[in-house]
Amino acid sequence: MDSVFETFDTDIKSVADEAFLRYIRDEILNPVACAVLDDVLSLTNVYVFSGVTRDYFLERRVAARDIDLVVADEIDWRALYRKYRGVMSVAINSYGGFKVAIGNLRADVWTMHRTWGLVRKGVGATPRNLIRTAFFNFSAVAYLLNRRRFYVHRAFAHFLRSREIDVLYKENPNAALCIVNALYYSRLLRMPLSRELREWIVRHYNIFDDYDAVQISHWGSVRYSRREIHQFVSQCQQP
Repeated sequence: MDSVFETFDTDIKSVADEAFLRYIRDEILNPVACAVLDDVLSLTNVYVFSGVTRDYFLERRVAARDIDLVVADEIDWRALYRKYRGVMSVAINSYGGFKVAIGNLRADVWTMHRTWGLVRKGVGATPRNLIRTAFFNFSAVAYLLNRRRFYVHRAFAHFLRSREIDVLYKENPNAALCIVNALYYSRLLRMPLSRELREWIVRHYNIFDDYDAVQISHWGSVRYSRREIHQFVSQCQQP
């Protein structure tokens, strides 16, 4: 699939793909999650965003327990909760999204026009603008389930070729989390950070940020000590 991303007339390319939908239904979602998804698809456009799409193209067939979704319109989660009471839970996540749990699967769901990057830039709620505001280059891809179509930024295509983690949209309300995630993904994917991303990390590192609280909020536990994070930032300063 990545071979079709070799040329771009603009910064974003739209590509039809049926296989990813089968992958989502067969390998990521459980039966109840598929039923919930079908209900949501009947109401609005749904985009798969971030980690699952990245791993699909990297052919990392890992047991995914988390999926990031973006919906085009507001959803009545109370009605869905009542319908699937006992097998689904819904809670507010960061920045006004929803955290939906169905069995072992966790889904973070945001309404597109509420996503921070689109609000910050003051641009329309479109899939192209959504991926233009991705922080990491490996997140600059989204799949529209309703139309079985990928929207791919050229930065993501470059990521697949270079196997280097880079920063795309440099503004972010949670620099501490971006720094921790850069450490996490560089180790998880065994990929280096670009010079531009390393410089961003050095500029935005603040020793007074509460990195423990950031990790607990994001993962539910502390994975990296303050010393380990400081050492990571120090390494980013090296040529």
